[in-house]
Amino acid sequence: MNLKKRICTLGLAALVGAALPVSAAPSVTELAAYSGLSEQELNAAIAKARKQPVIIKTMTTPYESKPWWQYRKLFITTSRIQAGLQFYLQHADTLKRAEAELGVPPEIVCAIIGVETFYGRNMGTWKVLDALYTLGFHYPPRESYFSKEFANFVKLAKRENWDLTSVKGSYAGAMGMGQFMPSSYLDYAIDFDHDGKVNLFSDIEDAIGSVANYFKAHGWQAGRGIYYPALAAGDVKGLMDKEWNLTARELYAAGVSTKVNLSLDENLRLFSYQLEDGSMGYGVGLNNFNAIMRYNKSPLYARAVYELSEFIRMAYEDQLRAQGIDVPPAGRIP
Repeated sequence: MNLKKRICTLGLAALVGAALPVSAAPSVTELAAYSGLSEQELNAAIAKARKQPVIIKTMTTPYESKPWWQYRKLFITTSRIQAGLQFYLQHADTLKRAEAELGVPPEIVCAIIGVETFYGRNMGTWKVLDALYTLGFHYPPRESYFSKEFANFVKLAKRENWDLTSVKGSYAGAMGMGQFMPSSYLDYAIDFDHDGKVNLFSDIEDAIGSVANYFKAHGWQAGRGIYYPALAAGDVKGLMDKEWNLTARELYAAGVSTKVNLSLDENLRLFSYQLEDGSMGYGVGLNNFNAIMRYNKSPLYARAVYELSEFIRMAYEDQLRAQGIDVPPAGRIP
């Protein structure tokens, strides 16, 4: 099928937005106890940081606040799919090694790096120190979280011998090709090429292995399904309110149908997605969709990653067929 036609025919997706509770930032003393750093080290880092008001403004208008039909156009593009295909072809051996060792399909890793940084092209221009300081000490809705990430960044910079003011990332303080927050960098980044260093900025093998390792650690199930479109009539808010406590049995009993028959006792979640004509589309996410949401909690993000991964997989398989290589059907278990 023509690539542009495929983009038009794959799926629908979701939109969420909930007000975040205000949580006060821990004190420097508490952050020192949390991170294992000294108060002097943290205060020295704070002295080097600068508040960036633009970051706070950006946090109030994230991409995920858009309706799905607008959000999708940002990421499901011919250029991103083609770049994803080239990334897959160029790094196929590493991607397949990551799948063999960690159980995560190559197209999912490609899609994450594609959505996050367009395959390393856009890793962010903000000083990570400034971003985390701004959000950790001047953005009350998320101070508790970001102040800890500030401390984690100082700890990470100490471990890696980085200059605190030189590391660049996103306005939220995420870093590298896969945009890991400092805590994720500390916990899940791995030396996948075994060169004695962990580098998610320019070492593609480490970036691939670390993204796969993150998913493995967050419950990815190899060979299982991710997401399926659903048809729903009437009021399904009660089903959506159950979040991940919903079973396929309850879903079907309420009159919702899926293209693929799901195991009746399987836990899943029903999502709604605003379409361009104003109507709502529906879909169900399984455990692996939830794993993508552990990377970014927005169902819009998870659906964009899933769709991009499918386009990349199909494009890669088309390349193999063009070379006369037999490609078995993609068979994920629902």
